[in-house]
Amino acid sequence: MTKTSNWFDDYLDLYNFAKQLGDQQWQEELLEAMRQKDALDREEAVRSAKEELWHKFNTINHQMMDLLAQMKQSSDPAEESTIRELIGTLKLQRMDLAKKIKSLN
Repeated sequence: MTKTSNWFDDYLDLYNFAKQLGDQQWQEELLEAMRQKDALDREEAVRSAKEELWHKFNTINHQMMDLLAQMKQSSDPAEESTIRELIGTLKLQRMDLAKKIKSLN
């Protein structure tokens, strides 16, 4: 069982206890807490996904900077061509990540 699952089980037990006691106000408070927990869990999942995407985005930027530095030092046209292709691939990956990040906003 997950931590969230245990949390919900505990709140459902409390809800059932409140129902047995006939305490409708407490039942409503417990229901609202469960609704808020669900929303907070979704927000946390989105935040975590964004954080991971930004990490990948920044990693690609660093790779591109390293490749540009290599290209500046290179005097071999074949090597420069290979580096340009790698940079192009990384740019496409970066654009895809940017779209995913934007879709989470």
